[in-house]
Amino acid sequence: MNLNLNMTVAEGYKSPAQRARRVSEDWATLNLYCLACASNHLDAAKAGTAVLDYSCSTCGALYQLKSKNGRFGRKVVNSQYDAKIQAINEGRAPHYAFLQYSKAMSKVTDLFVLPGHFLSPAVVEKRPPLQPPARRAGWVGSNILLGRLPEEARVHIVKDGVSRNPNKVRAEWQQYQFLASKRGGWAADVLLCVRVLEQETQVRKFTLQAFYQRFEVELASRHIDNNNIRPKIRQQMQVLRDGKILQFLGKGHYKVIG
Repeated sequence: MNLNLNMTVAEGYKSPAQRARRVSEDWATLNLYCLACASNHLDAAKAGTAVLDYSCSTCGALYQLKSKNGRFGRKVVNSQYDAKIQAINEGRAPHYAFLQYSKAMSKVTDLFVLPGHFLSPAVVEKRPPLQPPARRAGWVGSNILLGRLPEEARVHIVKDGVSRNPNKVRAEWQQYQFLASKRGGWAADVLLCVRVLEQETQVRKFTLQAFYQRFEVELASRHIDNNNIRPKIRQQMQVLRDGKILQFLGKGHYKVIG
């Protein structure tokens, strides 16, 4: 993988944002590959295609590219809010490729992909509507809250200026592929809570009752349309068990194994 950026492709563009997008898209078109299958090439979408920049002709996976000179923070500005929430609830959210680069060095420094199946309404923030005299007054955008996602939601292709072995990258992707069939992001939310509890207690075992006490109210606030929080939590524990993230020890006891 060539980590150097071709800055000449932006010649003729006046806007800094347009120049940055042109350079990053050029690099991605030449270097991005599919994480969901063995394809080493992604097809660029037609200009103006909503919430889609690349697709895989082999498996149909969809990708959206976000790029930045420097590092991404805990939240990233993204597309129209209602459309994004609908896509998440229907299991249609694309995968997001976050490209970080150094303009001074004309080089990619980091690239990680957030699988669409890790997204839930809880990690999408509604932005205030645009106000007049904005051309799209009333339009409501969104932020992706990267800080709310577990570390495994970031599948690194390039890390600290070094490209990683694609086989290892795809193996990490496949470990959580089971989440792809779970709509609404519940499994991803419960997984994040499991990681938080593990970090807070510094032990890999926990009880369902302790999980309720720590996260029931928080999960209820994230999923206000669900009035059966405890049954939903138990259901997602089974999902994580089947995905070999948790081991059920019996009588409401669990152990983190993945």
